[in-house]
Amino acid sequence: MAPVPRNSPAAHSSMARPADAGGQDEEPEMQESDVMACTFAAWYSKFRPITFKSEVIPLPEDFVKYLMADGIQAVGATRADDDERSSNASWADGGGDGESSSSDEIPDASFPELETQVQKAIDRLGGAVLPKLNWSAPKDARWLQNTLKCTSPDEVFMLLKASDFVAHDLCHSFDHCATSRTRPDEFTLVLRRWRDLHESSEFRCFVSDSVLFAVSQRQTGGLFKHLGDQSERDVLMREIKGFFEEYIVEDFPLRRYVFDVYVGSAPQRKMRLVDFSPWGPTTDPCLFDWPELAGLAAEARPEAAPEMRVVLEEVDRRPRAERYSELPLELAQLSAGEGLEDLIRKADDLLQQKGRRDEHGGGEGFS
Repeated sequence: MAPVPRNSPAAHSSMARPADAGGQDEEPEMQESDVMACTFAAWYSKFRPITFKSEVIPLPEDFVKYLMADGIQAVGATRADDDERSSNASWADGGGDGESSSSDEIPDASFPELETQVQKAIDRLGGAVLPKLNWSAPKDARWLQNTLKCTSPDEVFMLLKASDFVAHDLCHSFDHCATSRTRPDEFTLVLRRWRDLHESSEFRCFVSDSVLFAVSQRQTGGLFKHLGDQSERDVLMREIKGFFEEYIVEDFPLRRYVFDVYVGSAPQRKMRLVDFSPWGPTTDPCLFDWPELAGLAAEARPEAAPEMRVVLEEVDRRPRAERYSELPLELAQLSAGEGLEDLIRKADDLLQQKGRRDEHGGGEGFS
């Protein structure tokens, strides 16, 4: 199936890192400094011992412009190569009138020094990585190769180029902040050592006034039988709260924020920090919504147990945000007139069936 291409900068603002699809009456205020504190490069060195091994590569501005330009052109391809491909076929609408070409707007895609840096980093990280920018991984571009696992610079660059989530980092970094800036001065490429992680083991945690008060199943499109066991949830909550109190609360500079954590399998239940995200509408609230989180935060007490939510029944499932950008064209055409949530749920089911990627039944647990 051919996915709907969404690489135009005009499409990025509303689709990249959406808030709860159910709507919000109020949006929490965001500060530029809070957003910057959650960039990967800002926190990785301090939390290196408790997260996945990664490397951070500063991106040249020419490469940033290449990512922001409309259209998809492979790194290393010349404009002549791209023109020849465009004359044979147009992936956007099945044809063209020959009067214009997006290649006129795409910067020359040749970055040999960056390619060398990325290849060396991939080698140091064991030969396979998951890429991301300052905040976002290109989860919505998984359709390109049916995985986020990259073993070469070409695969890394293509995922970044095709992703609306990455485009949000590039063009709308400070949406919802009281600032005139739309992006940071510099962008970085983050390469994280590849790990096959089970989707049921990642949790999103919400902190306000340095109190962990809410925890949600991260992959909200899945129904995992073992999470329905109250005793299992109690153990998970105890492990997550202990991890937060021992390693995070005293060392992260913000008082309200969101972090993701991975809990390994029993009996060791080895914990790993996955990511930090700013408190506010650019961060997915998962099984909560932001007005609700604001209310819970106002009543939070350090001695109280955080509220934990998991998907217990089919009706509780919430389609993942990235599935909207992955929506297959044929499904969109056949489902005209359906509600958006039903349509995304169909896409989620269909793509989950196609996306069984590893022999352990796991998923890709990085953010």
